[in-house]
Amino acid sequence: MDKIKIMLIEDHNVFRQGMKRLIELEENMTVVAEAGSCREALQKVSDQVDIVLLDIGLPDGDGLDLCAKIRTLYPGIRYIALTTYDDAIFIKKAMERCISGFVPKYAFFEEIRWAILMTHKGGTYLYPGLGVDKLINLSDPGLSEAELKILQLLAAGKNQKEIAESLFMSLSTFRRRLNGICSKLKVGTVEELITAAAKKGLIK
Repeated sequence: MDKIKIMLIEDHNVFRQGMKRLIELEENMTVVAEAGSCREALQKVSDQVDIVLLDIGLPDGDGLDLCAKIRTLYPGIRYIALTTYDDAIFIKKAMERCISGFVPKYAFFEEIRWAILMTHKGGTYLYPGLGVDKLINLSDPGLSEAELKILQLLAAGKNQKEIAESLFMSLSTFRRRLNGICSKLKVGTVEELITAAAKKGLIK
């Protein structure tokens, strides 16, 4: 099995080392490089990296500017921000520039794991509740590949536990994602969600 190769860019050593240990416990992921600053990151990044997991606020520069510089060298790398930012306008601009995923530092590792899997497949990931409601008012966010998959499985009659297991997530994580989909489609129940999704042509 080819592992997803990850670079960690984070100036807090304890947080970075803790994240590294969690990632290395995953059989399909590995940390191939790590850095504590923009300068060190530019020295250590290589074409071996699939995903960069980084803090936006680094001691010697802006994480978004760093991503832009790395992209000129290795355009195939994708980026996930582990951040304390929750401003919707900032998140929107960051995702328009280069970031494929936003996860707050207080999130459970399961959410980070899901973000890595989604972005590696070419999708995007926005942590449920991280400015989502405000972001919807700025533009039409659409639904991610994972969210469409959840809708399809719900429409097929699968229950929440079955869907969570098939997508390798806990029931609590699934319910957070389901609430996020309901917010995007402005509904309150699963029944309303399926009806709204069908009207929009998202499911058949």
